[in-house]
Amino acid sequence: MRLTSKSRGFSLGFFQFWRDRINAVRKNKQLIWQLLYLSLTDQYKKTLLGSFWLILSPILSILIWLIMNYSGIYNPGETTIPYVGYILLSMSIWLFFAGFFKHLATAVTESGRMLLEAPFDMEAKLVEKILLGIISFLIPLALNIIILLVLGVHFQWSALLFIPTLIPLMLIGISIGVFFSLIEIVFNDIYLVVNQGMNVLMFLTPVVYTNNVDSPLLQTVIKYNPLTYLISIPRNYLVGAPVEDWQGYWISAILALVLFIAVIHFFFNSVYKIVERIFE
Repeated sequence: MRLTSKSRGFSLGFFQFWRDRINAVRKNKQLIWQLLYLSLTDQYKKTLLGSFWLILSPILSILIWLIMNYSGIYNPGETTIPYVGYILLSMSIWLFFAGFFKHLATAVTESGRMLLEAPFDMEAKLVEKILLGIISFLIPLALNIIILLVLGVHFQWSALLFIPTLIPLMLIGISIGVFFSLIEIVFNDIYLVVNQGMNVLMFLTPVVYTNNVDSPLLQTVIKYNPLTYLISIPRNYLVGAPVEDWQGYWISAILALVLFIAVIHFFFNSVYKIVERIFE
């Protein structure tokens, strides 16, 4: 089938858009590393425990669920590995996803007038925030792997698929963060509102419990929740548990890719107009 001139124009425009984004990242490589270094050094320097909060913060949250589980108050369902390891890994994956919202939601606000008054490409700020989210995930992940080894979990070759299968989850996290970075510059309270919404979403996703919960209502919710598949399949790959629901995973992955493309297009077609109107 031959492409019409309109469809050819759309195709060329689409690829040119992404080519421009990639070129901007290449051009600003040094700036990105400088911004990342500043973020890493500034993030925890005002706290007493410094970067140790990267590890301590999720552990404190996990302790609450462990106490509830072992006291009999809460039953997460049967896990293929000790519950300590299960919730450590699950919470790390969730915080990886939610961390992109945390870091990216303030990207435009932090840049502010600099977008108008200096030759500053917004791509640099977004990539810096994405790298910050990845680094914030890798440190607790390394600790989790050590704990899983201590608990007797035997890693198999399938564990190598853990990182690649996390990519769709990362795309959704980035999309949410980038989208709300535009909203946040107009409505400053949106960060707090969405952050609470993320906490609610966690309880609707098998993070602190397994996919096989007793509640029929919750079973229905997690069945149609794309995050169910994007979290459970990487988790199962890492610990060598049975991997099921590939259909749900690929549908969710395609949705994640479409959402990412749509949000990034919307962002770069809107961000400078919004900033100019706010700061003019």
